[in-house]
Amino acid sequence: MRENITELWFSWFYKNWEKNAPGDLIEKGLSPSQIAERFVHENHNYILELAKEFDEENYQALNEFMKLSESELHILKYFLKLIKQKKS
Repeated sequence: MRENITELWFSWFYKNWEKNAPGDLIEKGLSPSQIAERFVHENHNYILELAKEFDEENYQALNEFMKLSESELHILKYFLKLIKQKKS
């Protein structure tokens, strides 16, 4: 496993994600899936090249991170639901 390859992914991703200004795009009415599709389209070549560098262990590490991110999303949705109920 190349230890620094997942670090390279996150470093590249967050730098380019911020440039994409997802908050501004949401304010303009784009859905999360539209924002993601736009990002992938604009960065397709680099993403493809970077994917070639990953091995199975790197894949598993990113897969575990995705599971944690999904868990965080569910907790955030639950928390927002509680806030919404409080206003009712």
